[in-house]
Formats: sequence, C-alpha cells, structure tokens
Amino acid sequence: MQGNIFTSAMRGGLALGVLFSVNFLLSVPQNTITGLLTYAVMAVIVAATYRLAARFRDQECDGYIGYGKAFAFILASFFYAALISSLVKFIYFQFINPDYLGNLYNQSMLTLEKMGLSAADGVEESLEALLQPASFALQYIWVNLLAGCFVGLITAAFIKKEKSIFES
Repeated sequence: MQGNIFTSAMRGGLALGVLFSVNFLLSVPQNTITGLLTYAVMAVIVAATYRLAARFRDQECDGYIGYGKAFAFILASFFYAALISSLVKFIYFQFINPDYLGNLYNQSMLTLEKMGLSAADGVEESLEALLQPASFALQYIWVNLLAGCFVGLITAAFIKKEKSIFES
C-alpha cells in the first residue's frame, strides 16, 4: 500500500498544529518558567515529527520510504500545522489580546530611539502594517515552514529506509 502523503500529513499537521499553538501561548507571558516550557515543547515537536514520519513510513509506505518522500511528508505536516497555528495566533491577536501587537509596535519604536536610529517615514508605516493581526499571523506560516525545512532535512535522514536489492 503506497501512502497518500497529504492525507497523512493533514492528520500529523493537526497534532503538530496543537503543539505549535501551545508553544505560542506559552511564549506570550515572557517569564522564565514559560520560557523553559517552550523549549520543552520544541523538543516534543521534534520527537513528534520523528514519530509521525516513522508511523507514515511503517503504516502507509509498507516500511520503506526514500529521503525525498520523508522530507515531503514532514514539510507538508509542518505546512498544515502552520495553518492551524496561524489561525490560533490570529484569534489571539484579534480577539483575546488585541493590545499585544500595539505594545510590540511601541516597544519596537522605543528600541529604535534608544539605538539612536531615527525611524524614517516609511519604516513606521511598514512596521505598523506588519503588526496587524492577519499579516503578523500569516508571517508565522513562513517561519514554521522554515523550521519544517530544518527539522525535515535532519529527520528525513533518520526516517528513510530503502528496500534492499535482494527484496522483492
């Protein structure tokens, strides 16, 4: 049975999306304990990625998978997880804590002033546009996909298992 990458990646992406969302919600308070917990969740994400890819290999691909297919599965899983996580971020920024991005904008402007850099007219408008709930949440899709590339490049090497030339 040859596995369908996208169906399995959607299921795996759901689990990873929950972990991404938990990681985001733990990172919001910015204190030492939750900061340490975010590192623990990152380790769980890597372990879960390995387990999901190994299960895909064993159950959907008859125990054999190439590096490219393993990488594609991991990247697709991270893509679906990124969509779920971005939706959670949008809901958080738009409805739960709408002042969060405004405070982030103010902190950024204060940092620019402390560094002695004058914010050009375009910088303020650009920063303000980037710190809107929808655009900020959508930016994280790219961040998560980049993380998926990094994790996928390494994890796929451990997951790949080619058929021996002596097996039929």
